[in-house]
Amino acid sequence: MLPVPRQSQRLRVSGRAIATVLVAFGVAGVLQAAPAQASVAPIAPAFFGVHHQGLHADGPIGFPQTTVGSVRMWDNKVSWRELETSPGVFDWSLIDAQMAKARANGASVLLVLGQTPRFHSTRPDTPSTSTYGAGASAMPRKAAWVRYVREVALRNRTVWGGIASFQVWNESNVSAYWSGTPQQMATLTQWTDAALRSADASAQLVAPAMVTRLISQRAWINAFYSQRVSGRNVSSYVDALSFQLYPAANGSPESSMALLRAVRVVLARHRVTKPIWNTEVNYGLVGGPGAGAEARPVPTSRQVSNVVRTYVLNAQNRVARVYWYSFDLLRMSDTALVAPDRVTLTAAGRAFTTTRLWLLGTRPSGCSTDRAGTYTCVFRSGSQVRRVVWNPRKRVAVRAPKGTTALSTSDGATRPARAGTRVYVGQVPILFRGSR
Repeated sequence: MLPVPRQSQRLRVSGRAIATVLVAFGVAGVLQAAPAQASVAPIAPAFFGVHHQGLHADGPIGFPQTTVGSVRMWDNKVSWRELETSPGVFDWSLIDAQMAKARANGASVLLVLGQTPRFHSTRPDTPSTSTYGAGASAMPRKAAWVRYVREVALRNRTVWGGIASFQVWNESNVSAYWSGTPQQMATLTQWTDAALRSADASAQLVAPAMVTRLISQRAWINAFYSQRVSGRNVSSYVDALSFQLYPAANGSPESSMALLRAVRVVLARHRVTKPIWNTEVNYGLVGGPGAGAEARPVPTSRQVSNVVRTYVLNAQNRVARVYWYSFDLLRMSDTALVAPDRVTLTAAGRAFTTTRLWLLGTRPSGCSTDRAGTYTCVFRSGSQVRRVVWNPRKRVAVRAPKGTTALSTSDGATRPARAGTRVYVGQVPILFRGSR
């Protein structure tokens, strides 16, 4: 189960507070301007990422019941503290099995490298409110960290089949996970890059994950990306940036994208332009004094719409990967992809499958909204145009655009349609397929 303190620190905010934050950062909307098609890569399988807390389990509950392109290993019993059981002694048995499972299912892996074993911590008695214990959130000793990073990089190359990328830390702007300073985290990032390259020059490094909701959290992001290590901006040591784009408990995919816009304002100050990975997202997570409590139930239609709109909007806003937290999270979020048996896909889980089929291999071409607030997001593949349409506030009538040949729904059904066909749509998106 996700440790309660993560939520208490990252979700302590109201919907009104989010509005205040976004105004303060000059965020005016949630839509990415349509890029030139030649500059946009097709959506790759790895874009459709998830966490899976049951990855260590045997049998059908041990991997998502649908095709996923990438898995982020966090809360999977393979943190540094759990891998290095005593100084210089590593237990690879569990992570080897998990990597083999991901590889067998055609998924790449993002492995989070923290937390610090107490015997390698520069402050071994530092209390931690997470389940990782004393010293876990503190800066590690350099020699121990470098040796560990080299070990996992070498194992990736020789045992895991090269499927893993590496992430410096989880939620470094949450004190339960990192009690050091932005400067120390920047130094750790540079150490990680050097250690990885010494073991595998092709290894991919992702920046420490950071939560995005509060002004204080965004100030920490600002402080981190202002750091220079050995004369270079800290972003130069990573291949991608990482943010956890959870909106408020009553938030939506659109408000999650508003947080992304706010983060980009911060990054622009420091001319940081690396690819962004959305390394955790879900909906309904409770903050404040009730953090970690069961999420308020929402209708199935809203759960379905959360999934489809999340992947559509992230793709259109040039996010390179999205990791749903988590495929088998049943209590703390309001959008469940599997039933309590942790095997049977829910309607939202089936929508994940459908959305992947809609978007895979296409190139995002921008979104627009009309006066009624109806979104139209365009994806292109060869001579085919796919338009995802929804209205987050109300049910409206729309007309199939010119060139339409088919209409698809989130349950995977497709039927013939033609230009001018009148269709009703609400918060759950539909897809018009057609020619240019």
